[in-house]
Amino acid sequence: MTGNVIPRSGGTDVVPGFVPAGAPLGQIGTDPDDPEDPWSAAAPPGGVVVQTPGPSASPGSVGTLRVPLPKNLPTGPRRVGIQVGHWKTDEAPTELDKLVVQTGASWEGVNEVDVNLDIAQRVAVILNARGIAVDILPTTVPSGYLADAVVALHADSDGVGENSGFKMAHNARRGTYEDALLAAIKSTYAKATGLDYDATHISRSMTGYYIYSWTRFQHAVSPFTPGVILEMGYLSNDDDRALLLDKPDLLAQGISDGILRFLSDTPRAKIFEKDLVVPAFPSRPPAPTATP
Repeated sequence: MTGNVIPRSGGTDVVPGFVPAGAPLGQIGTDPDDPEDPWSAAAPPGGVVVQTPGPSASPGSVGTLRVPLPKNLPTGPRRVGIQVGHWKTDEAPTELDKLVVQTGASWEGVNEVDVNLDIAQRVAVILNARGIAVDILPTTVPSGYLADAVVALHADSDGVGENSGFKMAHNARRGTYEDALLAAIKSTYAKATGLDYDATHISRSMTGYYIYSWTRFQHAVSPFTPGVILEMGYLSNDDDRALLLDKPDLLAQGISDGILRFLSDTPRAKIFEKDLVVPAFPSRPPAPTATP
């Protein structure tokens, strides 16, 4: 593909396989909450190049998706987005309709969204003091949001009060720094809070968290922006809830320390160094033929 030019504003040259923003990719994914409901993947802001397997590709190869570097990369101070789980869900656009009914966990009069917002604001204060620009984001994130990192904050409930600990996850088909961001926050948060890491109950809703699902939603952060979801503890657990309510500064510091460690170890130039190439989805299977 050497010599081809991905179309920019006003451009006329087109790379073979280029799909503009919002256009269908002709491939599918699966809703983590509803595996029987397949959905059509779509190109993110800036478009994507569908690269089909070459003649030497192994059997069954589905090719790749190449996402060009955004035109307007972040400049100035390092920037971090902190998404407040379930905040302003009633303002979500039509494509996020399924989220409107999700109000978050609630236990003994404590609402998750209030805990999420409180800790997000405390994280922002800590990071601002270190020269980091912070955006506190609601349920609906800006299309193709660009930052050096995005962390989505949530708190959980198991409905019975037995589970304890914190959980983390990141999505697939994204950049190469998700693992590093997750590892940094996981380490500092565990040390600060003393909570165990609950790997047993990481759900598909976490690994397919919507703000990182750029092939499904236009209101998703850029695939170049490293992002994770953090379930900070269980509201339904007495000890976890006491920690969330009585020591929010401790939790905020643990989260901030992990973000700062990640930013220190990961220069912006590395995050936005080159086009992103990820595996494509398998092609949509043909519809079954009706039997007379």
